[in-house]
Amino acid sequence: MNWKNTSTLLLCTLVLGSLLGLPAMASADVQVPVCSILMVGHDPRFEGPTVILDDLSDATWVGPRQFYLSSELGNQGLAILLTAYSLGETVYVGIAGDASTGSLITIIIMNKSQ
Repeated sequence: MNWKNTSTLLLCTLVLGSLLGLPAMASADVQVPVCSILMVGHDPRFEGPTVILDDLSDATWVGPRQFYLSSELGNQGLAILLTAYSLGETVYVGIAGDASTGSLITIIIMNKSQ
């Protein structure tokens, strides 16, 4: 095997390995399919946006609850939050831990209105 074939095989292995690892990075312990966004802002005690959500089904929690946006979601996650908030749309969220106040949102998807 020559150098070109070896480096191509190595590159393909690295790319495939990184793609297989993506689902593990975007994992959530609690998934809430329909939440309304009550507030979006910045908490200076935490590096990143904060959001107050209400679980509309009341299956996971009742009443408003504050969460922080995971830094892995970056500006894209904030853009989804702000877009959904400004349009009055609900969001699907995945939350790390037990979804207690102050937990991290690791997945956010804007729902389409019916």
